[in-house]
Amino acid sequence: MIDLFKVTPKKRTVLIKGKKGVIYSNPNNFSKFLFWLGNVSLMVAFGFFVYLYYPLANSLYSYYSGFKPDKKSEEVGNSTEIPNNFRLIVEKIGADVEVVSNVSIFDKNIYREVLKNNQIAHAQGTYLPGSGKGTSSFLFAHSSSEGIDVVRNNTIFYLLGELNDNDEFVVEYNGNKYLYKVFDKKVVGANEVSYLTYSDPNKEVMILQTCWPIGTDWRRLLVLGELK
Repeated sequence: MIDLFKVTPKKRTVLIKGKKGVIYSNPNNFSKFLFWLGNVSLMVAFGFFVYLYYPLANSLYSYYSGFKPDKKSEEVGNSTEIPNNFRLIVEKIGADVEVVSNVSIFDKNIYREVLKNNQIAHAQGTYLPGSGKGTSSFLFAHSSSEGIDVVRNNTIFYLLGELNDNDEFVVEYNGNKYLYKVFDKKVVGANEVSYLTYSDPNKEVMILQTCWPIGTDWRRLLVLGELK
């Protein structure tokens, strides 16, 4: 069994009167300390890696092993029975999360308070659902400068990359339900903000943003859906 905290003595083969022999030499105390410190640091780093990526790994495992969400989205349409809330439901990836409206995408102190609670944010200055053709709403679950814990928050939203053209998602807002169909997906730079003002005169659009590649904040994945 390997002992990570015990230094193995160095050995070298020598010839003594024509016969081979082995001489062992123990490292000095400083070398032993460096060996111990290196192994402790490795174990701490591994533990921190597990701490950061376990929620993400669990989300990926659940999805690819056939995860089925408990809550199924109801028939889309106006209904007085729906509470006055703001939620995003992406049944394909098992996402059902609360949305906080009018969150500044440029003030990290504000949006980090939202995102660290496993909520997602509606970008301030963009339209709200039901605003009509020529408008777009922008929802984001990760952003730049979110901190090292970015990987632990809203891990299910990293699965947005599994959405493809014609996949659907639902937004509940102000007592109504809105059904969107995906029509485009693209990867952009981390500082790309032009999509905050995206407009198509023939569509009402909802844009969903997450970090990309999965588990990093290098770039942004945008999923664009058209209101049906």
